[in-house]
Amino acid sequence: TPDFYSDEEIEQLEFPMIVNQAKERKKQIAALAESENIPFDELQFAAWLVASRSFSIKISVDDPLVRDGATSTSEKAIRVLLPFIDLINHSSDSANAELHLIDPEKDDAWFGIRAVRPIKKGKEITISYGASGVESSLGLLMNYGFVPDENRIDELLLGRGGEECIESLDGWSTTLEDDEAQLAQATGNMVNVLKLRKKLKLSYPSEE
Repeated sequence: TPDFYSDEEIEQLEFPMIVNQAKERKKQIAALAESENIPFDELQFAAWLVASRSFSIKISVDDPLVRDGATSTSEKAIRVLLPFIDLINHSSDSANAELHLIDPEKDDAWFGIRAVRPIKKGKEITISYGASGVESSLGLLMNYGFVPDENRIDELLLGRGGEECIESLDGWSTTLEDDEAQLAQATGNMVNVLKLRKKLKLSYPSEE
């Protein structure tokens, strides 16, 4: 994940959203390491371990503004570690199962894997990582350290735009062809840097 990228490699990601997230997480880890007198490398490894092996889920929370007898619709996202379930591979567009939280309102709530369609014998079970099973390629690289080949969420992300988005191919410092040529020769962290840049550039709507 970008936790272990050099400052130059983080800048090479270029997309403002993930560049800012990577810098901020490094900053937070450094600040916590200093305040708690923990070796930076050890805390960085622990933070990476939790981020890459945990699942983000949404749970209902009590809202003091909701009147008695009414149902609260407030939610918060938390990360949970789920041994064995964390061995299941990810699929962005073709997952055949999903993470299912059973009895979420109880203290002894538990998790299961539920098929979303019939799965043939011998077929690999896959789920989609991220909160509610939805995660862009930016989030997958940031938290899990890989870039998927296909991810329709990227098109939605680019279409939404915003200050932390590069809204068109013209906003990049390199072309798709440049990245493909560099990727063929890349090693180490630059492989995923260039994979992400290529993946995002391929996700812009085609101009007719």
